[in-house]
Amino acid sequence: MRWLRAIFVRQYSSIRPEEWPKALLLSAYFFLLIATYWVLKPVKRGLLIDHFSHDPLHILGFSLGGAEAEQVAKVMNVVGAYLAVILFTWMARRLRRERLVLVFTALFAAVFAAYSQAVDHPGEFTVWSLYMLGDLFNTLMVGLFWAYTNDLTTAGGAKRTYNVIGLGGVLGGFAGASMVSILVQDFGRAPLMLLCIVPMAGIAVIAVLMRRLDRSPRPVAPPPQPHNISAAIEGGQLVLRSWYLVSIAGLVASYELVSSVVDFQLAVTVERTISDALAKDAFFATVGQAIGIMSVLVQLLLTGFVMQKYGLRAALLFLPVAVALGSLGFLAMPALAFAAAISVSDNALNYSINQSAKEALYTPTSADEKYKAKAFIDMFVQRMAKSGSVVFNLGLSAVAVTAVRWLSLVTLAIVAIWLIMVFAASRGFRRLTERSTKRDDSPVWGEGSEAA
Repeated sequence: MRWLRAIFVRQYSSIRPEEWPKALLLSAYFFLLIATYWVLKPVKRGLLIDHFSHDPLHILGFSLGGAEAEQVAKVMNVVGAYLAVILFTWMARRLRRERLVLVFTALFAAVFAAYSQAVDHPGEFTVWSLYMLGDLFNTLMVGLFWAYTNDLTTAGGAKRTYNVIGLGGVLGGFAGASMVSILVQDFGRAPLMLLCIVPMAGIAVIAVLMRRLDRSPRPVAPPPQPHNISAAIEGGQLVLRSWYLVSIAGLVASYELVSSVVDFQLAVTVERTISDALAKDAFFATVGQAIGIMSVLVQLLLTGFVMQKYGLRAALLFLPVAVALGSLGFLAMPALAFAAAISVSDNALNYSINQSAKEALYTPTSADEKYKAKAFIDMFVQRMAKSGSVVFNLGLSAVAVTAVRWLSLVTLAIVAIWLIMVFAASRGFRRLTERSTKRDDSPVWGEGSEAA
């Protein structure tokens, strides 16, 4: 076990004493946030898939079951995501980062209270809108969290502390999924929606504490001059002006395309295998538990070690390589257990090492790029990529009932593009950090001059 001890020492001894309070508070913030999301995710998916399994959606002459109807919902989410970009950009111009957190937590707490009155006996409006709410929560709140965190952290600080911060998120995912798995079949969905209000209050308290702890003069405040660019396009313009941000957008889009295909393969397999309504919720929650366990192990043992020793490029390569291997496996054996295993691997690596490395890419960018360009990438580009995957998913499934296994061929093609984006983004990060005049005194890259 000496090697295990060496990994732990390397990851956590490098964190400076003054960085621990901020890292632990941000880790708690992320825990509460992802726990809430993992309560919403299995509930919204189980509700929609079960509803349209019994009452298919008829659109354009097609009869769509639960898994296919979910693809339509993902397309609808693109509209919600673009509206979220406009709202987020408009508010980021006017509010300090802590107030942004307080406004959004209060808003979602009120919405959760309203949905608690409808989810146990849902109509079609509740089914559709709750699915969109879950995506909107993830889009706005996770995007805000990482913009907020990146604004408080240097490139060197990200390497030292993002494994601790990310650990809160993966533990939160396990906690939220476990809560659904344990409670939903006995108590229904309404109590779970009410429980989601508690983390919102906790996040608001943490934002206030962080404001008192952080003394850096970097709040998000209204600029002295008026904006001449519409909030609807400002983030997009920032992205298009920078090849570095374009490469990050390409990396994000590639992952979302691949992940949506993997997710659809799981949904179709669940729909064909499990008939009971709440059992679907429970199965998705069990998958969430497995994701949480694997995420914790990766975050504890690999994330900080790889980022510090080998750099961001190595950390960003873990997920596409794992997805490629898993897709080859599902192509050979399209069973429920294997579909679940691919989903676990995909999500666990994304929530741990991939997310920490991807978010660290933003640390050397400007404040506008951290909030507005990042919001455009995370809220709009991400959702557009998800909707693009619908073409693959519904198009191929319309050809043959057993076609979902062949979607893995599409996945493998996209992974090739994804790898190109990883190399481009990691090179850009190295250039930005080397040119920075406010460089952290610890090395940005891992040991060895080629680590990227």
